[in-house]
Amino acid sequence: MSSAVLPQDLARSLYSVEEAQGRIMDEVTPLPPVELPLLEAWGCVLATDVAARYDIPTFPSSAMDGYAVRAEDIRGASPGSPVALRKVGEAPIGHPPKDPVGPGETVWIATGAPIPEGSDCIAPIEEVEEDGDTIRILKEFEVGSFVRPVGQDLRRGEVVVKAGRRLLGPELGVLSSAGYPRALVHPRVRVAVLSTGDELIEPGAMAAYGQIADTNSYTLWGNLAEAGAVPLRLGIVADDEDELRAAIMEGLGEADVFITSGGVSVGQRDVVKRILEGLGTIERYKVAMQPGAPQAFGLVEGKPFFGLPGNPVSVFVSFELFIRPALLKMMGHSSLTRPEIRAVLEEDVAGPAEKTRYSRVLVTGTPGAWRARPTGGPASHLLATVSRANGLAVIPAGTPVAKAGEEVTVSLFRDRRLLDGQA
Repeated sequence: MSSAVLPQDLARSLYSVEEAQGRIMDEVTPLPPVELPLLEAWGCVLATDVAARYDIPTFPSSAMDGYAVRAEDIRGASPGSPVALRKVGEAPIGHPPKDPVGPGETVWIATGAPIPEGSDCIAPIEEVEEDGDTIRILKEFEVGSFVRPVGQDLRRGEVVVKAGRRLLGPELGVLSSAGYPRALVHPRVRVAVLSTGDELIEPGAMAAYGQIADTNSYTLWGNLAEAGAVPLRLGIVADDEDELRAAIMEGLGEADVFITSGGVSVGQRDVVKRILEGLGTIERYKVAMQPGAPQAFGLVEGKPFFGLPGNPVSVFVSFELFIRPALLKMMGHSSLTRPEIRAVLEEDVAGPAEKTRYSRVLVTGTPGAWRARPTGGPASHLLATVSRANGLAVIPAGTPVAKAGEEVTVSLFRDRRLLDGQA
């Protein structure tokens, strides 16, 4: 996208979905890395390889509760011919072992405790008989049995976590074990969300005739959180030019990205359009898609700004196609798209042939035999059709009717098990 405001005739151009996505993705770049404490880095993408500073584990330890012994002392031991050893001490976890193991001796040891000097294997507690300080070993064990050697998990200098990996529980744990209390990561994107329109009220407020509850900011908040961003809901702003401009500029001071919904369609809300056309490099355009054709995008003070249509299904689909991939790129992710499958339609899906259509569907079945059933009508105000769905069936432009029995591509935005009560 050009860094200058485009002429109005070009701003009204009709783009394909791919062209609109490309223009947006060309403008967004990963946020600069920051160093965060491990717990704050959860969910972020690591910006650089992290190598182990030392061997892990750093000392040989026991893999079992039992007795530290010398393998040569217990050779040939069996239940019918146990080997008796003298207990000379204990090796609890978290402390250096005090008592070495000499010939004919043994030391009780806890799981995870350092191996006492002189011993070379562990006889598990299940394979011994205890009689005061006399310990009878009922089975022979080879050198190294039930001993966790130094460096078994990681060697010094070995990469612990590679750059580009999203830090979840296992990654935080291994970084911690390697002695890293902080990590250099691409931070979560802070995204301001603003709903516009005189007709909007907060959920639960008393509605006058013609007023409706704001759904878009809540939908976007949930989508943003699920994508790993930090959503900042700014609430509702009426169709007042000064109030809207002030809200946008204030929000930009707190956020990396700004999203508005409502007022980008042709002939709607001149107040919103005047504001958008006067901000940064924002342009309004149409995309050959249903729902969600009218869109606005640009940079304001160097920050991505998305203007979405007002209808709630259009907001959801627009987020999936344009905003979510951009945010993932900004947060350093390498995989920017939802998983896709091929599924057989259970009903006809009709619509304008000149547009790519995104039908809300419920995917059922098993791999290789997926089926997709539309969850309701195609109108863009029917938000319940999204909550009943787990995917968007993609009907390519040039297809007036995708018929029942035909196979289509479905972009999965929800684990199907969530709707089956399995997860």
